[in-house]
Parts: sequence; structure tokens; C-alpha cells
Amino acid sequence: MTVKKVEIKVDINCGKCNSAILEAVTEIEGVNHISLDEEKSVLTVVGTMDPVCVASRLRKIKQKPVIISVGPPPKPPEPPKPPEPPKPPAAPEPPKPAPPEPPKPVCTCKPMSPYPAPYPAPYCARCDLVSVTTYESGSGCTIV
Repeated sequence: MTVKKVEIKVDINCGKCNSAILEAVTEIEGVNHISLDEEKSVLTVVGTMDPVCVASRLRKIKQKPVIISVGPPPKPPEPPKPPEPPKPPAAPEPPKPAPPEPPKPVCTCKPMSPYPAPYPAPYCARCDLVSVTTYESGSGCTIV
């Protein structure tokens, strides 16, 4: 059976009626919770019991029960969620390595000489190429 909430209108005239109602309903099998609102004269019973069985038990103690509603029990209140622990500060990201320098283009140009023909070309105007001749044969060293 499923758990249900039953509200029943009862006659409460005195404290003796109050205790008799509670005692009679407590003895029923499947009752989990009982509450009695004296101002509104409403008995609320929660459990797997049969609502007709509750009404017949109340008739035995000279009550005139009127079933107001039968339905699912109220949901229990959700426990408060514990606050989330503060997150540790994020570790700083390691610095990104600098992108590699693009390779320098290989010079395929011929050095230009500001001097007339018999002199060797000391530099290239476009790529800062410097040519140094150290031998009489014209062989030399090129510095980039």
C-alpha cells in the first residue's frame, strides 16, 4: 500500500474527546503520524492505513467523522544544502613560451659593390651581408 494523508472532520467538545480520538486512531495498524487541530476540529492521519478503517474506529467512540480529503502525504522539507566550500585560488598559468623567431631568409642575392669593378663587394644592401676578402686569390669570408 502507498502512504497517504487523510483529513477527517471530527467533533471535539472537551479534552476527554481529544484524548479518546488520539487513542482510538493510534491503535490502527499502518498509522505513521497523527495530528489534531482543535480549532478547526480536523484530524490528520498519515500512513498506509485504510481511511474507511479510521472512520469506522472513530464511530465506535461515538464520533461522527466526515472524511475531508485523501491524498499523498506532504513532502518532507528538504534538508538545507551545506554551503559549498570556497574554491582554492586557481594556480597561475605558467607563462606561455614565446613563439620561435621565424627563420631568417637565406640570401641568394649577389653582393653589391659601391666601388668600381676590380674591388670585391663588401656588403649586400638588402640583407646586411658583409663580405671580407683576406686572400689575394679573392677567396674570403662572408659574415651574415
